[in-house]
Amino acid sequence: MREVELASWEDLPKRVEGIVRSLEMIYQVKLRVDLKTISFERLFPTEDFLENDKIALVFQKVVEENYDVPITVVNSGKDYFVLDGHHRAFIRKKLLCGAIKAHVLRFPEGASYREILRRPLEDLRIRDVSSIEDPILKTWLRILYVVEHYEAIYNVPFYLEKELVQLKDLVPTQSHVGRAQIDGIKKVLVPIVCIHDGEKYYILDGHARSLRARELGLDSIEAMILLSTERINFGIIKTAEAMDLQQLQDVKIMEQTHIS
Repeated sequence: MREVELASWEDLPKRVEGIVRSLEMIYQVKLRVDLKTISFERLFPTEDFLENDKIALVFQKVVEENYDVPITVVNSGKDYFVLDGHHRAFIRKKLLCGAIKAHVLRFPEGASYREILRRPLEDLRIRDVSSIEDPILKTWLRILYVVEHYEAIYNVPFYLEKELVQLKDLVPTQSHVGRAQIDGIKKVLVPIVCIHDGEKYYILDGHARSLRARELGLDSIEAMILLSTERINFGIIKTAEAMDLQQLQDVKIMEQTHIS
């Protein structure tokens, strides 16, 4: 796995200055820079994809550490285009943050940034640019792949909201989990993924973590709840009902078998 360097508060002035210099040389103008909070409704990407290892690391740091280094954008009319910080912006929007802090680059009157297609941040897909060896980081990335998977199925954007869920309210959606998979988890470090329907939370990813939490004597577990602005009739709920899965105790733990 390559080493991923994320923007920090310490190197932020130098990053912004470098972008300003580049644009001033290209457009032969003097730019003004303001730090402000901007709405995601007027924020658009200038890149085509997100890097798998970087997006996983940003996701982890935002959720665990509230990583909030401002992005850098350029102003064009009423709109803002991301120049640095696509991964930060994407994750913040997926976590239902209404706005994000940004250094805004402004052109003088009579000059403007190049014309560019306006498309939502949600259109950015994750591309595998590097292998990820860290199992924890892999699990954070898998959460985002679950989001992509359901967006492809239902053709609507999905978002994530962190919630502490009681184990008694979890409903499994798979009937078997291997003992080795559960035993490999020493401590539950990554949230599971669920959909919330009525009083129940249906597990989309994290059955082994949920079972491990129960074995550790925990009453609850952190979960990322999959949300949409539209009402969705999830087929996975019907699948759980068809398999008569109602609680964690219904999952069969498969012990390792030895073949002689």
